[in-house]
Amino acid sequence: MDQGFGAWNSAVGAAVEAIGTSAFGKRLDAALATIIDFDILMVFAYRGAEKPVCCYHNMDATRAQTIVEAYIAGPYLLDPFYGAAMDTRGSAIRRLKDMAPDHFYGSEYYRRHYVLTGIRDEVGIVCRTPNWTGIVISFTRPVASPAFGRRDLSLIRGAEPLLRTICERHWGVTGSDPVAADPIPGHDPINDTLNRMTNGVLTPREVEVTSLVLRGHSNASIATALKITPGTVKIHRKNIHHKLKISSQAELFGLFIRQLSSN
Repeated sequence: MDQGFGAWNSAVGAAVEAIGTSAFGKRLDAALATIIDFDILMVFAYRGAEKPVCCYHNMDATRAQTIVEAYIAGPYLLDPFYGAAMDTRGSAIRRLKDMAPDHFYGSEYYRRHYVLTGIRDEVGIVCRTPNWTGIVISFTRPVASPAFGRRDLSLIRGAEPLLRTICERHWGVTGSDPVAADPIPGHDPINDTLNRMTNGVLTPREVEVTSLVLRGHSNASIATALKITPGTVKIHRKNIHHKLKISSQAELFGLFIRQLSSN
């Protein structure tokens, strides 16, 4: 960090030279390191509801098993960055805390993924290529470090046009040939999984409520999203627990992950 304009130019030049080669990920890592401090760099490519592909990460095998392999197994559907990749209205810089639902940090997904991985804060650059619905280049800071601040975000915004361009150039020609599958309007992969999981036990409205609970929405947030009252949300949640014979969000999350694994 703070190595100067020359260091940034040199590192980005090396990354440009590596476009289309296996060295690109490490050189992208080195370029980012000249402008900001971060711990993990990872790149996930998404195509519709298919399991994502990890195009690059800078972790050892043990840490990658928790952060990458467990994520790909199914919880990615609950990830705000997956939602950003599926929102095809454009490319952008996204920050976890700005996208996360109001109860995200108390959700089972957060406890079972972010807490286990030791990630405190995460910023991602969303890219678009013909062969993927979206690619997210994300970098994180651990719990022992400060969250990304205004200066960090300003530097990222300044570098984003060039970083996105070279990443789209590289991952647009490597990793996969098929044309990207855009999200189908009105089609929600989480709801599809819940319908299979519950086999018609839950009503369509109860499935919607369950989906929002898993994503980390509070009763008030669910009520706003579905245009119903918080009291009605509470009734739905009580009925959901009764029908699924569960008593906690942890049990609901466990059912959801088992269903994804069985797929």
